[in-house]
Amino acid sequence: MATGFPDNAWLQAQAGSGAFTRGKDYHARGRVVLDTASEVALSGQAFGSETYRLWMRQEAGDWDWDWNCECPAADGGAFCKHLVAAVLSARDGAAPQDGKRRRRTAAADADTLREFLQAQPQQRLAEWLHRLSLQEPEVDRFLQLQRAAERPEAFKAVLAKLLTAGSFLDYRRSMAFARRLDPALAQLRVMLSRDPDGCMALCEYAFKRLARLIERCDDSAGAIGDRMREVGELHVACATAGASGKGFAARLDALQGLDQWGFLPLAHYWPALDAREQAAYAKKVLDAFEALPASRSGRAAREWDGDAAGICARTEALARCSGDFELLQRVLRRDLSHPYQHLRVLESLRQAGREREALAWAETAVKRFPQDGRLRSGLADCLAAAGLAEDAIEQDWQLFRQHPEPSCWAALKRRAGSNWPAWRERALAFVESREQGHASLRIDLLLHDGDLAAASELARQHLVLPDVLQEVARRVRATDPALAGSLYLRVAGVYAEQLHAPGDYSRLVDCLANAAGCTGAEQWQPLVHELRQQHARKTRLIRELDAAGLR
Repeated sequence: MATGFPDNAWLQAQAGSGAFTRGKDYHARGRVVLDTASEVALSGQAFGSETYRLWMRQEAGDWDWDWNCECPAADGGAFCKHLVAAVLSARDGAAPQDGKRRRRTAAADADTLREFLQAQPQQRLAEWLHRLSLQEPEVDRFLQLQRAAERPEAFKAVLAKLLTAGSFLDYRRSMAFARRLDPALAQLRVMLSRDPDGCMALCEYAFKRLARLIERCDDSAGAIGDRMREVGELHVACATAGASGKGFAARLDALQGLDQWGFLPLAHYWPALDAREQAAYAKKVLDAFEALPASRSGRAAREWDGDAAGICARTEALARCSGDFELLQRVLRRDLSHPYQHLRVLESLRQAGREREALAWAETAVKRFPQDGRLRSGLADCLAAAGLAEDAIEQDWQLFRQHPEPSCWAALKRRAGSNWPAWRERALAFVESREQGHASLRIDLLLHDGDLAAASELARQHLVLPDVLQEVARRVRATDPALAGSLYLRVAGVYAEQLHAPGDYSRLVDCLANAAGCTGAEQWQPLVHELRQQHARKTRLIRELDAAGLR
């Protein structure tokens, strides 16, 4: 692997002559400040008309580098002038600790430049900006947006260009594409107060384009989704400001049909709509709901097309916003092939204060899906609300038997109240009867109950999973370091037998370091010496042991 950063020939080949020349100028003027720098990685900020974060690191092989800069010129992974300047700074040995001083210098340079520009005649500035727009695409886009801000139709044409991606957008290009939309969103926010109707029309156009585009990109970072959310919030703000126009109900329904992410929730629009608009929207949604074919069960139900699912979601939102309980029940009960659908009906009944109906529903649902813990827990709550405390705790006991885990243990404890000691012994005996070679679950439950003494005693006497042993060791370290050290060494012994990859080394060394902090050297050094002898060729392991002082 190569050491040090690339030379000028490599930089010029990646960035092109123009960006390389401008990058050298940026470096000479101290416009890039490094936060971190090593032989194979750097990160920092570039200061100009705006501030951009950037990084660069060596991946694998000679001159195999990866990089990113937030500036528009780096769209699609291009190597921009800021990255050129960053590499030159790293090669010059610019220390990260010099950052504060260089930031002040960069800020002072920016202030001086602003004063210089303010002193120039309007015609000269116009000529400079025009020439710059021909050379720099991001400047041209910014100026076109400023020009179009007063004319919605012109603004739409600029948006059309911004919202055109062409080929598939990978992770990096998706991030750059999203940042390119920020000036347009800023202009829309300005337009909102001046022309909410025009702003609403542009938001609808942008949302439609983004909904189609996001299906053809890797937006795992959520950058484009964040901009869609902003467009949705602006659209809601337009409606709140009184914008709607002819056919708003149909337009909103169509937009929500594209919204798979919940960016346009009806609850945000409903209070802003007058009675006529609410009625028009309700008719649109109900007509679509009534036209749906009868619900199917089994595999067919799981293969519902997205349109049907979206129509049901919008109908449910309408029922909740309008307070139509009967419509809500029709939607929720349309498909009852899964336990979760029964649970949603149960929750709606309880929210409406219909406790008797909820109890009857829960009993039927549990009979149909006896293994579903959420339904059984819901039944226990309904029984308790009906004053049937013994029946309620019996349901919690059945739930614990089905799922002996801390959450069900906690539910049983809450319901048992003052009778918890007896129920606790019963629960621990049940778990012990099911143990297969180790007491990890019992220890986990005892720790959840705050009984560190009982958990520690079990840890001494039984086989226990490494993560549970470490948790016991962590908790007893302050009061019983000898026990903590012995538990850490037990875990280290397990990890020492599982050194399959470099990632396994760190957890072993951490465990040994914890043991060394609790016990004398005579306790942990034998294992360390054994590791050094058996794995002498694992240089990374040896380095980590040295760094931890384990010799």
